[in-house]
Amino acid sequence: MREGIKDTLVFNVKDLQYEDSKVYKALVPPSGLDVTFDEVEFIHPLSCTVHLLRQGCDNVYVTAEIVSAISVACRRCLNPFESGITTTLEVLFCHSNESQEPASELVEGEERYYDGDTFDLSEDVQQALVLEIPTWPLCSEACQGLCPQCGTELNEGACLCELTDESQQRVSNPFSVLSEMLPEENKT
Repeated sequence: MREGIKDTLVFNVKDLQYEDSKVYKALVPPSGLDVTFDEVEFIHPLSCTVHLLRQGCDNVYVTAEIVSAISVACRRCLNPFESGITTTLEVLFCHSNESQEPASELVEGEERYYDGDTFDLSEDVQQALVLEIPTWPLCSEACQGLCPQCGTELNEGACLCELTDESQQRVSNPFSVLSEMLPEENKT
């Protein structure tokens, strides 16, 4: 851990006075947050910039920006590629002994509670990262993918397959094979 950079998202706020603010930098290994997802690998530590602002006696307003990189497989050619991932979050931490702040005090954020002098942002960061993982990752918009007949990667060169109208239709409409399962009298 470098000087002044944390390796965790647990923050001690007992020294944060009324309307004080502090900025923290953190480099958190993905294994420390348990951010493991099917078909996605975090390949760099999460680089976090976290702003804490004391509001009232015991409330702490937190904003954070998280940057990392993931390795995912392209949905067209199946090759792994690296993609940057960035997310932000806003959270209001209220001391559990204090009544809730009015909803009008929350600006596009969410409210959490903490006991004592520390709180942990790990769960909030995990949830924010899940929303940023692409559901249909592509290595590029121009990716040609794989030949539906022979499996040749078309980004590397053309294959010798001659795509018929029927095979082209199957590629454009994967449900077209379902019509072949219907009895002849039900086909239109």
